[in-house]
Amino acid sequence: MTGLGTLLFLAGVIVLIFGILRYRKRNWPRRKTHIVIISSILAIIIGIGIIPSSETEEASNEKPKQTEKTVKKDVKAFIKSDKTFSTNDEGTLTIKGETIPGGEVRLALEGATELVTDADDDGNFEFSLMNFDQSREAVLSMTFRGETTEFPVSLSVSSGYETKLAEEKKAEAERVERERLAAEEQKAQEAKIAAEKKAEQDRIAAAEKAKAAETKRAEAERAAAQPDTSNKQGETVYITATGSKYHYSQSCQGLNNSNGETAVTVDEAKAQGFTLCGFE
Repeated sequence: MTGLGTLLFLAGVIVLIFGILRYRKRNWPRRKTHIVIISSILAIIIGIGIIPSSETEEASNEKPKQTEKTVKKDVKAFIKSDKTFSTNDEGTLTIKGETIPGGEVRLALEGATELVTDADDDGNFEFSLMNFDQSREAVLSMTFRGETTEFPVSLSVSSGYETKLAEEKKAEAERVERERLAAEEQKAQEAKIAAEKKAEQDRIAAAEKAKAAETKRAEAERAAAQPDTSNKQGETVYITATGSKYHYSQSCQGLNNSNGETAVTVDEAKAQGFTLCGFE
């Protein structure tokens, strides 16, 4: 920009001189000479206007560099941030602030692991905490050139997220209760099935026991009905001419259709092939 201003200024001066000389010699039309002179004057004015502006711009470019060097030399550890932060309705807590560009910032939470992040080139830093469900105090800190600065902050849960947590807690309690009731119902059903199975087993066992008892009783009755023949070999029994059984009593049911009985001893009846009547 400085070169352009100077160029316009010099060109304007040269053209102005040339126009004045032509005007004096009167070998150019007067109107054309006026145009040349006015144009050169404008060029001179514009050139003069550009030259200071360029110098000012260069000076302004130099000043930030000097200021930057001064800032870097005199800068101290600092943290600029809000003192309170709250979650959004989804439970995300974002902590933002400013510090020295590229500086390491630490976040110490009560009862939690310390978090670390680096500031960007503009000195901005940010922490994002997911599912933040408990309000607590925290401390932001950063160290620069052996100097540490701390900045306490308060972290809280928003009412919207508290409502969401309460609903989730209620839903979880209802789910646990449903599972408990389902487990109890299943347990009761299994106990019922086991009781029914045992009852059936007991019924079958009782039936088998009763059947065995009945069989034993019947055998005992049959045994009781059998005459004791151990000492009755010489006893009198009755046989018929057409039958094959012998009878101890003439009133035995097996002799109802008899046409006559013959009295013999048990040994004689057996010797003739007779067997004891089934009714006795």
